[in-house]
Amino acid sequence: KSNYSKDYYGAISDYTKAIELNPDDANSYLQRGISKSILGDANGSCADWRKAVSFGNSTASQKLKDQCN
Repeated sequence: KSNYSKDYYGAISDYTKAIELNPDDANSYLQRGISKSILGDANGSCADWRKAVSFGNSTASQKLKDQCN
């Protein structure tokens, strides 16, 4: 059984706080985008991944290619 919480709304809130503290943190944008994607927010996730890509995050780049137009 996984130890990971399924509180994606809480995760989005936490990543948003992290971004407020460090607006250049590509990983927070990546992870917030993943949480938004799981919840069905395609526009929000793609926007976060675009921001992560602007900071050079290659994982976000792949997610953009796979899931965003």
